[in-house]
Amino acid sequence: MNQAGNAATPLRRPSFLDNTRLRLLLFGGKGGVGKTTCASATALRLAQERPGERFLLVSTDPAHSVQDSLAGMLPPANLTVLELDAQQCLEDFRRKNGDKLHAIAAAGTFLDDEDISRFLSLSLPGLDEVMAFLEIVDWVENRTYASIVVDTAPSGHTLRLLAMPGLIRKWLSMLDALLAKRRYMRKVFSRSSRPDELDAFLSRWLTSIRSMERLLRDRKQCQFVPVSLAEPLSVSETAVLRDELQRWRIPVENLILNQLHPAGNGCAACSSAHSGELAQVRRLSSASRGEALWGVELSAEEIRGAEPLNHFWEHVRPIDVAPGAASGARAGTNGLETAPVPPVETPAEAVSPEIQLVLFAGKGGVGKTTLSCATALRLARDFPEKRILLFSTDPAHSL
Repeated sequence: MNQAGNAATPLRRPSFLDNTRLRLLLFGGKGGVGKTTCASATALRLAQERPGERFLLVSTDPAHSVQDSLAGMLPPANLTVLELDAQQCLEDFRRKNGDKLHAIAAAGTFLDDEDISRFLSLSLPGLDEVMAFLEIVDWVENRTYASIVVDTAPSGHTLRLLAMPGLIRKWLSMLDALLAKRRYMRKVFSRSSRPDELDAFLSRWLTSIRSMERLLRDRKQCQFVPVSLAEPLSVSETAVLRDELQRWRIPVENLILNQLHPAGNGCAACSSAHSGELAQVRRLSSASRGEALWGVELSAEEIRGAEPLNHFWEHVRPIDVAPGAASGARAGTNGLETAPVPPVETPAEAVSPEIQLVLFAGKGGVGKTTLSCATALRLARDFPEKRILLFSTDPAHSL
């Protein structure tokens, strides 16, 4: 898929780097694919190329890694870096508005103060992320920054965030219903139908949610950039994310495939990996909805700190998938042609019948899901008389 600005001038880099109208740019995808690297490199590039404007690089990922990516570098003076604490945003909202929520509940229920306090201490899953994102929306609407670059949480968090405004509208509808009795009494006894402070509070909150939805769907001001590896699991998750973004009418114009192996450099392992990656690229591009596909080659050094991040986008190339390009790769479990692997003796502790709980943990994208699945299947095979439970506690499930 050859992406071009026009027939004569192909794009030399993703369009979001040159679109000065963009107010909000979000990078998302599976854990470990390079979202933070892409977001950090983009924010640095924008700040350096437009020194007269202010920019914000913000992370909404509960497991922040932006500061790790910057590796102690001092960002340009016109770039602010912030790792947003979503839970703290929710706590701040409750502290500022707890009295109003309590008054609304008291006006429409027969609950006592203790029950109301318990009710208000409950939280819809994802509500903290919405509160954090509403902060970002407020910065956009107030034009605090020329552009805001967001390193989002992994795909599961992102999809949950997209569904939250609809749930919050229903919750606000419920709160509005609780106020109906108060309005009726005010109208009967005070002859007043003017909105009071509680009505105005609900109205402001609903307006903020609508602003959030409107901004996310505004193609002129907002872009979502999925980032993926050319691996089966990552491509599958990216395809789901892309479909959901389209369903929510959130603009996607570019898609980044990170850490691609080079071809034709005399390395047999690289050539084999490259062939498998071509199969995944074709799989992703076959369901394309017009996005420009960009590839970034695997770097010999970790992309971390000033020098690698400043040069990151110089290594991006448009991906041109010719028909049959991946036909030489024999499909296997990972799309690569693989040689037989000699059996490896499993450590006795991993399959011991005495083990009752095995936990896999680590950074996103390192293979926790693969190892936990493989272990559970091995245990089920080696101990058929036992019942094995495999479960995920990751908010961005990928079992």
